[in-house]
Amino acid sequence: MDCIGRYYYLDGRIYTAVEGMPELSGEVSFYEVIRTRNGVPLFFDEHMKRLGNGIATRYDIDHDIADRVAAGFDTLVSSESFQEMNVRVTVTFTGMQYSLHICYIPSSYPTEEIIHEGARLILFHAERIDPGVKILNKSLRMNVNTELQHRKAYEALLVNREGLITEGSRSNVFFIEDESLIVTPPDSMVLSGITREKIIGLCRSEGLNLMFGSVSETDLPRYRSLFITGTSPMVLGVQSVEDHHFEVNNPVTDKLRRLYERMVDRSISSYKMRNRKY
Repeated sequence: MDCIGRYYYLDGRIYTAVEGMPELSGEVSFYEVIRTRNGVPLFFDEHMKRLGNGIATRYDIDHDIADRVAAGFDTLVSSESFQEMNVRVTVTFTGMQYSLHICYIPSSYPTEEIIHEGARLILFHAERIDPGVKILNKSLRMNVNTELQHRKAYEALLVNREGLITEGSRSNVFFIEDESLIVTPPDSMVLSGITREKIIGLCRSEGLNLMFGSVSETDLPRYRSLFITGTSPMVLGVQSVEDHHFEVNNPVTDKLRRLYERMVDRSISSYKMRNRKY
């Protein structure tokens, strides 16, 4: 397991890292990666809804797993808390029984330089088996990470067998054709992230022209700008994809980034008010 920190949570108990990280085994694992700030998970309810919906596609459990995750998360935070770090919640099933594992994981937040100059992206030809459900795919993650390190890029955009860009390996993508049109792949093609859902909502509330459509890798020169969204990048402008370069400081991207940060602040306040002690 790629957990970090001195502690992890497993099925009702806190364990120290020196006791060894467990290698979770089972039929299938569902997971959520949640960004935390000072021990507070961002958009906790939204993450738990997606986790529950994913589990419901294969298993019928008779309780709200969010309560157990919240208790486990609070137990981990009471032992160790970082100023800002991602947490991974993993629910692994064997038959109808499951294990709940929560730990801090390495977090690839963009540097100030990347935020200012934009991220460098590459294309990676691969497809998720079931893009709508967040199931662990270690081989894809490993292969993408190897390529990112080799080519010194921040993120990879996945390209399917039809040559269409679907999403990032750990993010979603929005293309800006001009200041009045934003294009993002349809829900059926992507694992829709919480940040993506928030940005779609902001586009609608701000009256921006958002269109769901397929974008081919050969279409990239058509677009003026693009940005990615996700747990770690949040809303991040892109300077290049392969040899194609884009405008980073686009007013649409800048506006959505500011509005999203306000939503993050409200999410933190909301979580703190729910009988939690911070």
